Amino acid sequence: MDLSFFMDLVKEYGYVSMFIFNWLLLFGMPIPNEVAAAFSGVLTEISYFKPVYAFLSAYLGLISSNTFAYFIGRVLGERLLHRLEKTRLKGAIDRFSLFLEKHGKWAIAFSFFFPGVRWAMPYVVGANRYPFMQYALFAYSAGFVWMFIYFNIGRMFPYAYETILSHLQGFLLTLSAAIVLLVAGRIFYKTKHQKR
Repeated sequence: MDLSFFMDLVKEYGYVSMFIFNWLLLFGMPIPNEVAAAFSGVLTEISYFKPVYAFLSAYLGLISSNTFAYFIGRVLGERLLHRLEKTRLKGAIDRFSLFLEKHGKWAIAFSFFFPGVRWAMPYVVGANRYPFMQYALFAYSAGFVWMFIYFNIGRMFPYAYETILSHLQGFLLTLSAAIVLLVAGRIFYKTKHQKR
């Protein structure tokens, strides 16, 4: 992935650009979240940026975009969920809402470590009217840990981070698929037993 465009932006706008990279991921900027987080770490090793300020800029971009997504879900999501409940997806939405009620705090925290889920979780949590302060506590804490890990991968391996992240991303996608299949199997098994 050619990051020269981002390097030019960083040279011109500095820490603000690190904030914007991590904020724009919410709107589908064509780079993975992990790359944006690690890239901020890389910049502290190959240029004059201070690690604390770079980390804070990237982290604030991440949590502000998640907060924005939560409120989009809270404002628009309920209508969307209401419409979807009139379709064949009603059962799946009800089960997910129940799962969020039972394990909400930990579902929010662990969602940061699964590609795709991290992007969708704030919308779904907001749409389910999950209390914002609880959401913020778990999302911001997990986001801090997630950002810290990838930021430091960028700092430790400034010239090999893309290779490391591509392997790590493949592993996380496989792990996510396995967890989804496990949860779906458990729900299917429970449903079948309840019918008997």
